Amino acid sequence: MEHCDPETLALIAIGEAPASDARQTSHLSACAECRRELDALRQTVSVARSTVGEGALSAPSGAVWSAIHRELGLAPGIRPPVEAAAPSSHGDTDDDSRAIAPVASLDEARRRRRPIRSVVVPVAASAAAAALVAGGILWWGAAAPVDPAVTVASASLDALPAWTGATGSALVLERDDERVVTISVDAPAGAGLREVWLLTPEVDGLISLGYLEGSSDEFVIPAGVDLADYPIVDISEEPLDGDPAHSGDSVVRGTLDV
Repeated sequence: MEHCDPETLALIAIGEAPASDARQTSHLSACAECRRELDALRQTVSVARSTVGEGALSAPSGAVWSAIHRELGLAPGIRPPVEAAAPSSHGDTDDDSRAIAPVASLDEARRRRRPIRSVVVPVAASAAAAALVAGGILWWGAAAPVDPAVTVASASLDALPAWTGATGSALVLERDDERVVTISVDAPAGAGLREVWLLTPEVDGLISLGYLEGSSDEFVIPAGVDLADYPIVDISEEPLDGDPAHSGDSVVRGTLDV
């Protein structure tokens, strides 16, 4: 089975997907691997767009990459990316270190509407590098000892009119240095993907946490997000149309008791 091209997935993630392709849509519906890759890229794009201020993505420390090295059982001769990206004695910087950089302002790029072909490679490279950093942090969280989780907030998720009978729940936990929200949903299967969002009470601001795999999953809440400002948990049904915006078709929704 031939998987989706990485450049195509990057374009879908930023909403610059080429014309609708029935074969591509069908493949994404059936291939969990491609959906996971698209999920990682779209989470990266969402974090870049929703982060308060102009914060830049930071490369993980040597300890993070060392933990990944041990977890994957890599040979001693394979150097972690942090070491490989270190400046040389002549003051030059490895190309890999330049790849780990803040994702550019995608909204501005879309407004300017430069030709699609001219942005394919840079966007794919930036998204892939950012996804690598995010993946490294998640692996580190799995490999390192963690403190007992503390419950921060919870919510019951109620069905929207078009999804009568659907139910769900959300539980926010704080452990080690991160907050996660565990989502569970019981609803009839739809034609698209389920996406998890945090909304403001006035629904004039939203943050995507990623796609729900199956009926339950866990998502990391971006650092700097104040749940008092984004207390509403929303699960939407999203068509495979390459548009990163909320579809407007919410399945369940509830307010965290922050």
